[in-house]
This record gives sequence, C-alpha cells and structure tokens, in this order.
Amino acid sequence: MTSTPDTTGAPVRRSLKERMARAEAPTSTTSTAGKTPGRANGTGELPALGNTGATPVVAFDPLTSTTTSSSVILTDTTTNALGAHVVHDHAFRVGTEGDVAADQAAALVAPLERTAPLAPIDRHTATGHHLLAVNSTVEPDELEALAVSVWEGAGWTAPGTLRLSGGARLEGPWSLPTELRREFGIPAEQDTVWLLVCAPNRAQFPPRPNLFDRWANAFPKGVPCGVEAKMLLTMERMARRLAGTIRIAGSGVLIEPDPDSAVSLTVHAPRWLDPEEALALLVTEFPDTIDARDIVPERGHAIPKRRDLERVDAVREGLPEVPAEVARAIESDRRRDLEAGQLLDGYSLVTPVGNKSRMALEVRPAGEVVPQALRWETWASGPIIEYKLRWLPAEGVSGAPSSSATSSAVPDARHGLTRAARLERVRAAADIERAAALVQGAVGGAILDEDGFLVGLG
Repeated sequence: MTSTPDTTGAPVRRSLKERMARAEAPTSTTSTAGKTPGRANGTGELPALGNTGATPVVAFDPLTSTTTSSSVILTDTTTNALGAHVVHDHAFRVGTEGDVAADQAAALVAPLERTAPLAPIDRHTATGHHLLAVNSTVEPDELEALAVSVWEGAGWTAPGTLRLSGGARLEGPWSLPTELRREFGIPAEQDTVWLLVCAPNRAQFPPRPNLFDRWANAFPKGVPCGVEAKMLLTMERMARRLAGTIRIAGSGVLIEPDPDSAVSLTVHAPRWLDPEEALALLVTEFPDTIDARDIVPERGHAIPKRRDLERVDAVREGLPEVPAEVARAIESDRRRDLEAGQLLDGYSLVTPVGNKSRMALEVRPAGEVVPQALRWETWASGPIIEYKLRWLPAEGVSGAPSSSATSSAVPDARHGLTRAARLERVRAAADIERAAALVQGAVGGAILDEDGFLVGLG
C-alpha cells in the first residue's frame, strides 16, 4: 500500500509564460512586510517591522509549529564555498549550557490578510543586501514551502520574516520601484523583492580564469563561503523554480537562472516495478518505449586483416592448456548462472519525447541519504526506489538539465536558445511530466525536480 504526499503547499511546476498568463490581482492570505525598510542598526540587523497594514490570522499547523528556547548556536561544523558545489546542513550545534541542540519543528506560520499595497524598498536597503526578485503573483507561502524543503528549521518567525538556517533569513515582500528596477536591470515583470539578511563570509582564492564562473564575477574581492554560500546557492534554486532573479549586493551582478531549464524529474517511492511492469506502464502513453538493453549500437562490419588473424592465432598457440577440472568448473558456473536468471539492481527504459528528443527512465534503489523534502514521509524511513525521468536532448539542442540538484551550474536565462530549441524543450518537459504522473500513479511516493523541490502535477 503506497501513499502520495500532500503537495498542496508546494509551488506548482510552471514556466514564466504560464505564470504571466495566469497573473491576477492577489486576493489570498499572504505574509507581508511593513513600512519602508530603514537603515541597518548597530547589530547588523534591519529595524523591526512596523505597522504592516495587515490583520493577523491566528492559525496552528503541527508541520510548521515551533518550540523556542534560549539556546544559541555556538559551534557550526559545516564549511563551504560556492566553488565546492556542495551544500550541507549543520553537523551539530552546542547550546549555552554545553548541550547538543537540535530543532524540533519548523517555525510558526503567520498568515496575514493584505489590506494595503506593498511598501516600496528604499535604495540604501536594496543595494546593501542580496535581493531575490520575483513576480508579484508569487505568494510568500511558496517561498516558505521551498525553504522548508531544504531546512528543517525554516519558517515564519514574524510577519514578513522567513527564517532559513544558520541565522540567515529572508525579509519581505517589498515592491520594487520602477526607477530602481530599471537601474538594476531586473526584468519588468519582477516587481517584488525579498532581501537576504545574512552575515557576509568570504574566502580569498588565487585568481584563476573561470574558476568559479559567474560567482567569481559577482564577487571579485572574495567568493562567499559557509552560511552565505549556502544561502546563495539555495536562492539560485528558488529563483529557477519561481522564475526570479538574484541581485548581488556590492557588485550589482544579476544571477538569472533559466526557469525552463529544469526538465528532468525524479519519482521517489517505496515500491519496485520490474522492467516488464514499467514497460507495460509507459507504452500506454508512449508506445515506442523500449528496454535500453535491447538497443543495439550501430557498428560497421569491418573485415579483419590477415596480419591481425595471424596475431590472434599466435596468441592462442602460446596459451597454456586449461586443466580439465578447471574447464568443468567454469562450465558448471555458466550453467548455474543461466538457470538462476539475471538479478537486476537497476534498469533503464528509453522512449521518444517531444519532437526529436528522448527520455530515459532510470530505475534503481536510492542511496541511504533521504532527500530533505521527503524527511517527513513515513514511507521514506524504509527502502526507497528512485525513478529518474531524464531528458536526453537531440543533437544540437542546448539547455540540457544540470547534473545534480546542488550543482551551481544552473543554466542562465541570458544564455540564448533558438526558438526551435525552446519549443523542443517545452514539448519534452510536458511529456516527462506525463510520464512522471504515470509512474507516481503506479508506485505512489513523491516527485522532485532537479533542485530537490517537491512538484505537484495537475
């Protein structure tokens, strides 16, 4: 018996074009920032938010409830730099009394009913923090859902304040004035910003061309490491999911991940499908699906030369004669293996998708590390099977997905693709979503995108 997790809180997988087509005046309950942000105080934090022009709504959710204590983080064993392409959570934390401290749940949710327009952000605050610019249709609970998918302690600590990890937080949303948006070079449709409040932590590396690609250009005086690096890498993943843009404080460099570049999907489930079962499932929607083991590579029929044959004969003549008992043992092992059949620990199916692309369904047991987004699923405590639906673009079609969820090589929106290539990618993504829905319907579980976020299809 399998179950499908409730993904109603997860942002629906959609492109910027779809988001703009569905844009409408916000009427749902949202979290909002208050009056115009002031300058940072002596503690390095923004002033407390003032009158929000919003009415709080009392709510309690066991998933997002929290317990508070006087413990503070004294030791964080995790170190990281953007160039390492790896993001880790805290290994342990030590409280003021010397005890190991751990979060028990996410933070308190603080839904608000918006009764006034968003306050505009001022130039000083906007230029002094890393910014995440999104469309005004992106609701605060969408950012919360993505943050909780990454960090256990993520959640609302106050209206307009979303705690992330390691003392970092997002504050907003603020409206981005037109003059600032044009000055920053942020796309016109992204008129709402969230600012990252995080202590800077930079590492000095010897100058080497293309060492950290765009991150080195964004931080010419030192590449971020530690908590700041984690926050920026995760914000990049959020920006890709939400069709947003990151503006780097200081240099003003824009990081614009391509929202349509995350094409591949992965279904994590507690049930194993045999190759025959998976094949029968996919052919209902993709009749040209075949087992990858049946793909015969194209080879030429080369005729061996005479000197090559002579060399083979010479090698055979020089080989010692195999003892009779060894030959019998080898033959016995071969017969036993044939009778026992083939034991599979993974397989792959291939089918055409889009117009010229292909999709590979790669099935194998997942590793021991459970994806963060699935940590609350009861079935995730047992064996997990990974059904990865990977896009195999046709030759000449760029914009292929990144190799891993934590890779910093997320395709940039400014890297132009031809219209034909974009159409091919959109068609392939639609087919992969159909295939993922088929698989999830058969095995249950949950669907994650390339960045490790939950995906709700439909």
